[in-house]
Amino acid sequence: MSSVWPGYANLQRRDTGPPRPGRRRFFLAALTAAVAALAAGVVWALAGGPHRPGPACTGRVLTPASDVQAAISAAPPGTTFCFQAGTYHVSSLIPRPGDVLDGGGQAASLDGGHQAAFAVYGDATAPGPANVTIRGFVIRDFGTPLQHGAIQDLDGPGWLIEDNHITENAAAGVATGDFVRVLDNLIDDNGQEGFTAHGRGGLYQGNDIAYNNANLAVDPTWEAGGGKAWATRNLSFRFNNVHNNDGPGLWADTNNIGTTFYHNTVSSNWGPGIYEEISYNARIVGNTVAGNGMPSSPRGGQRLGWAWDAGIQLRESGSLSAASPLVISGNTVTGNYNGISLIQSPPGGCTAPGEGQYGPCHIQNVLVENNWITMSQGATGAYQDGAGNGVFTAQNNVFKNNHYCVPSASHPDDGHAGGWFAWDNGWMDFSAWQNSWLHQGGTFTVGRTCRP
Repeated sequence: MSSVWPGYANLQRRDTGPPRPGRRRFFLAALTAAVAALAAGVVWALAGGPHRPGPACTGRVLTPASDVQAAISAAPPGTTFCFQAGTYHVSSLIPRPGDVLDGGGQAASLDGGHQAAFAVYGDATAPGPANVTIRGFVIRDFGTPLQHGAIQDLDGPGWLIEDNHITENAAAGVATGDFVRVLDNLIDDNGQEGFTAHGRGGLYQGNDIAYNNANLAVDPTWEAGGGKAWATRNLSFRFNNVHNNDGPGLWADTNNIGTTFYHNTVSSNWGPGIYEEISYNARIVGNTVAGNGMPSSPRGGQRLGWAWDAGIQLRESGSLSAASPLVISGNTVTGNYNGISLIQSPPGGCTAPGEGQYGPCHIQNVLVENNWITMSQGATGAYQDGAGNGVFTAQNNVFKNNHYCVPSASHPDDGHAGGWFAWDNGWMDFSAWQNSWLHQGGTFTVGRTCRP
């Protein structure tokens, strides 16, 4: 064990100036995603994929010459609207409960002209309209305020947002609430982030979330990149491809409980890949996480040093029960700035108003098992910067039966880590790591990539 690390203060968050949208085509996003997945040693298969042709629309026909809002307002709830091919210049469409807006397999485009704030707006009343479907559009160029989406619905439960290309909007692509299903969309080149998630029981599945917050237009340590979940309950991310975002990939920040990250591919993002922060009872299982926070990622990566910018990163998060730990299992973590980091920082735990809704903000009751972790630099382990040694000795954090692959048994001089493993306020080799009282089993291999 050597070189005790210095403490690092909590990252500061700040707002910045207006976002500047970038521009990518779907084929570029798909090609980059495929290359990233192959580099990680897997083939990523999107669950359906964006731009999947749906059944022919049967309902009220609209054309670009239609007054879309007047047609919606005049029809009974639960009407299906079939948008014919063309560009619709709309602003804050307010659907009625059960309405279906069908863009004909992305033949119809909703265009904000960089002036209209929202394409579809479900927050005009509280509660908003329930069980709305938005399917098969290109949705672009809306001047959404920061932390809002071109599709904005925090107040109406049960929305289905599927098979859309949501691109080049000023802030987020989508902002969602209770029991939403966001399925098989391409969400790219938005000015701040792909999504902002709230509420209970949401599902994001099969989406390609890429190239958001180009050129770090919005401070990614505040809220930008692939997207952020805030104060959600039982939210699931499944089979998404999240890549090349200028910020974290998938980020659950503050009072989220029961979040599931399952079989996502998260690669080449500016900051950490999967980031669980000040939240509870997550399950992070079966994901492929590669190349995050590295010089090859957008804008050269954050490269903040110490424990940060890991493929899978926890800060002040854990489980409320030792009998049901926060599980990080079956993930393939390859070539990130750090491997898997459990960070007890800052010393005060919950420090901002409203944090700690469900219990203490600690790294506690965390089980890291059966992962395949390949590191060319950085480390895997647990860290604290003044909170005390409980994260190592008393808070039931266990690494078990993981597989580690490195290029050399000796650690390179990367400027921020002094060994392949971090524990007990210092750096360790694999032998010392195995002898630590909560590190069980596993393998350590020099000269190859770890794969299941």
